[in-house]
Amino acid sequence: MNSNRSKTQKRSGATDLSGSTFAANLHASTNTFVNFLNQEADDAYKRPWHRLERGLRLNRLRKFVDEEAVRLTLTAPEKTALDAQIMKANEKKLLNSKNAVIYDQDEQKIKEIKGLVMHRGADGKVMFQVLEKRNAVTFRRKAGPAAPASATETKEEATV
Repeated sequence: MNSNRSKTQKRSGATDLSGSTFAANLHASTNTFVNFLNQEADDAYKRPWHRLERGLRLNRLRKFVDEEAVRLTLTAPEKTALDAQIMKANEKKLLNSKNAVIYDQDEQKIKEIKGLVMHRGADGKVMFQVLEKRNAVTFRRKAGPAAPASATETKEEATV
């Protein structure tokens, strides 16, 4: 009996079918794979707002909060309050539609959140609120007497 039969055999040369070494191919394919992943990550933010995944939206919302904090010179508690209000609105799915958030795909940043209201009080503190869109209830108008379902019913009613 051959004692090497059940053991894994070590190959003498580390080459693939084409004869080139694994190390050269591995390095080249790793670089192209990394480049591909970087390109896909950059393109991910170029989609419309309502097509972004949840994690990408959260990232853009946090960037928006940081930019607004700098623009409005917010204090740390005010910035955390703004962040909390926006995250709460996101959890309530108020920011999921493309109409709720003005998102620039070219710059990959949020320009405006519709419904975000900021009030600066007499004491100088800023309070934030995200207004919920209330759906208007519409009622169907009654169309007078009900129309008969078929012509035979109309003839029967006329003879009675």
